[in-house]
Amino acid sequence: MGLNRKPSLILALASAALLGASGLTFWLTSRRHWDNQALPLGARAIPADALAVVALSSDRGQWQRLRQLGNASRRDQFDQLVGQWRDRLITQTGLDFTKDVQPWLGEEITLALLPGDSTTPPGDPSTALGPPEQLTRSPWIALIPIRDGAGTQGELADRLVAAPSLADNPYRGITLQQLGTDPEKLLYVAVLSPDLALVSAQADLVKRGIDSWKGGQSLGERPGFAKAFEQLPEPDPLVRLYLDVPRAVTALSQSVEPPLAPNRLQALQSPRSLAGTLSLKNQKLHLQAISWLDQGPAGFTTGNRADQMPQRLPASSLLMLSMGDFQQFWQDFKAGQQLSALFPFRPEDLNLTLQSATGLSLEEDFLPWMAGEFGLAVLAPPRQNPQAGEQALPNPALVLMVKASDRTAATSTLTRLDEVIANRYRFAIDAVDLGGVAVTRWTAPFDSLTLAHGWLAGDVLFFTAGQGIPELVAPQPGRSLAQTSAFQSTTGDAPRPNNGHFFIDLADLAKADNQLLLPPLPQEGLFSVAGLEAMGVTATVLSDRQVRYDISLNLKRGDRSPSPPAPLPPQPQ
Repeated sequence: MGLNRKPSLILALASAALLGASGLTFWLTSRRHWDNQALPLGARAIPADALAVVALSSDRGQWQRLRQLGNASRRDQFDQLVGQWRDRLITQTGLDFTKDVQPWLGEEITLALLPGDSTTPPGDPSTALGPPEQLTRSPWIALIPIRDGAGTQGELADRLVAAPSLADNPYRGITLQQLGTDPEKLLYVAVLSPDLALVSAQADLVKRGIDSWKGGQSLGERPGFAKAFEQLPEPDPLVRLYLDVPRAVTALSQSVEPPLAPNRLQALQSPRSLAGTLSLKNQKLHLQAISWLDQGPAGFTTGNRADQMPQRLPASSLLMLSMGDFQQFWQDFKAGQQLSALFPFRPEDLNLTLQSATGLSLEEDFLPWMAGEFGLAVLAPPRQNPQAGEQALPNPALVLMVKASDRTAATSTLTRLDEVIANRYRFAIDAVDLGGVAVTRWTAPFDSLTLAHGWLAGDVLFFTAGQGIPELVAPQPGRSLAQTSAFQSTTGDAPRPNNGHFFIDLADLAKADNQLLLPPLPQEGLFSVAGLEAMGVTATVLSDRQVRYDISLNLKRGDRSPSPPAPLPPQPQ
């Protein structure tokens, strides 16, 4: 499968949702243990085939600030997840965090999810989103630092005993110890060095970590891994993370319903990895990630040409997507690479629908002049004033813009399209002047639908659907999307120019009435619309083998909240 393509914004969105939610479930800590301090803790003890890695900061002040953002429902679910993890890993093993664990933990704890074998279920990165009982059924290891070589203290030291059921203990010179007596809740511990311990619910996975530590193939040695983390200089992140995309997709495909079709599964299984840092900045969660190609000679199509559309689109844009080259986008879509695998329809169906409806071919009549930047946006519909007794009709409020690479060819196509709309569908066609911009307007019988197209400065062609929408676009909007605080705060950390944006204004979208095209919004959960304000995603091509993603999520400021729930009482021994 060819890899000459633009990066997928959808991949970044999916990764952000997975990795951001993973960070919210933890609050334990550790110290980095690797010669390269940019890497997650214990990278030398993580097998090279790890599906996902999440390393979490111990700065409880940052986690408390994060906990206070959003609404009460989001805070309650945050507390529930934290409480479940705390009770599973500490309280239910009879330990007291403050007395037995906190004195010797360092700055960062690393959790790695591994692929399964014949005796374990396949690793599923989505388990990191749920309660701990899901993850304990998956193959995972945790790397936990011992602060300044202090050693374990308190009751924990007394309760760690050599695992009695393991015939090959010690293993390669390292003793495997056991914590707990309940077979369903056992934890195995191996102290790799005076300042690093390895923990898992499965003894065989502890041995795999020891093999990597003793010179086996480790994650830290994978091509591109160290370089990616060195390019993420965030000094104090909440979370650092890694995702092996093809292996993670394979694991997820075994658990989703309905199963992914083989062609869509193959499209998502490119040899790509992703590393990132998640940070809390004021009321914003910011994920900066580097995605790279692990192998093969082909690379990304270089060039970052997306810099106009946010200035062209009006401030009332609720949702927008922009990219640097429509021709390249369609080639990738048609080839089934990354982005198209996530859509429920096929490009050939879209092409056939257009040709059946208009007699024009996307490939022959439109694409030849669409080699420039494009943007698609859903706007807040203008208020309508229906007559007494009438109800306002839903208004699609849709805008498509593209910078034409051949205006003469585009004009010829539009002329033919006007004829089809007038003769085949009996739309009324008239020309109007909007602030010096000539606009061709199509009006359906009984005024049930209004479409329009026109030219902006710089050979930018726009199409609109909805009543009153051309007036929001032409001429240059009085206030553009790029000038809004929501767009600036969610995309301001990204390079300019770049390869494209995805933006959604959740606060205004939740208030929009009579909008026909708005997607359903999550009303419950950690990422419900009630606790969020806006999200922005920006992709930037760094080289033919690397892409940078900047993903920002604005959270609503909550009220001062009480302390997290108390832990469960220790289990009787």
